[in-house]
Amino acid sequence: MKKIVYTLGLLVILLFYFWTKELIITGVLLIILDSLTTCFWVKILRNSISDKVFKILRICWYFITPIVISIFIRSFFIDMYFVPSKSMERTLYPGDYVIVNKFSYGVKLPRHKRNIPVIGGMFQAPKHEYDLYRSLKGGKRFQREDIVVFKAVDDSDKFLIKRIIGMPGDKLKIVNGVVIINNQKLPNKDNYSFNYISNEVKNVTMIKNLSEKEFRESSTREKSYFTKNIKVKSDFSYFLFPRSKQDYWTIDNYGSLIVPKKGLSIELTKENIQIYKTIALKFENVELEDYSQKYYSFKKDYYFMLGDNRHNSIDSRSFGFVPEDFIQGKMEFSF
Repeated sequence: MKKIVYTLGLLVILLFYFWTKELIITGVLLIILDSLTTCFWVKILRNSISDKVFKILRICWYFITPIVISIFIRSFFIDMYFVPSKSMERTLYPGDYVIVNKFSYGVKLPRHKRNIPVIGGMFQAPKHEYDLYRSLKGGKRFQREDIVVFKAVDDSDKFLIKRIIGMPGDKLKIVNGVVIINNQKLPNKDNYSFNYISNEVKNVTMIKNLSEKEFRESSTREKSYFTKNIKVKSDFSYFLFPRSKQDYWTIDNYGSLIVPKKGLSIELTKENIQIYKTIALKFENVELEDYSQKYYSFKKDYYFMLGDNRHNSIDSRSFGFVPEDFIQGKMEFSF
């Protein structure tokens, strides 16, 4: 029976190697498979060293193996993340945990030790951001309004949970809180929420956060007290991307801009170079400081993320586009 398990495991590991081309990981998996089945190399090792040394190595192996398996599962298949803020209310709440599918949407293999699950915190952060992950081909593609987990683009070690709104190549803008994609309004889901100004109490102005469903199901009398808190003029209460638009855009009236797409060539102008020069340098290692090149072709796909709690979310309106290789996977469920 063990030989059958070993043979099947060997075939799976070989397929894994052809998929990933990761020799070291494949070697570790072969060692673990052998130790759990035939113990061929274990027997050779036991006959080559003293019993005392072998016992020490065996104890170390029992300690290391669960860590290795945990790293493997969290890197290639599924991972769990904690929701720290209210930026996704009413979909997710602070204290929730989300399970993320990494395998189906293309595994992002970390190129730097700092980004390895479980043990990454033991190492120093990388010096640059343009090659943090190597993407493996997945069977599915991300879709608009998928909820995903991605590494923060602000040089921190945080992972954020947001909803994909802008896809690569989209022309996007927000007008009075309404998202417009390629000149088409994107309908709000029932659980998208906004701040409303409430005048229910005389001479007292209050802010109340309501989802689309909660507002729709309010009575006519209650609705008469509520006015959606749309920001028309910038009040600097929310830092915007790019900073050059801080005086002109708001979280409710934003854009328009084009979400970068791999191979998409854009003409560089005085206006848009402020939007794209940061990501070109940070994620593609290209400087766009002048107009020596009239056009620029992007090397990666990018996405525009928004939180479901639109007036209480730090998202792409603040930190900009997210490269696809930063996206760890799609949320499958929460608890």
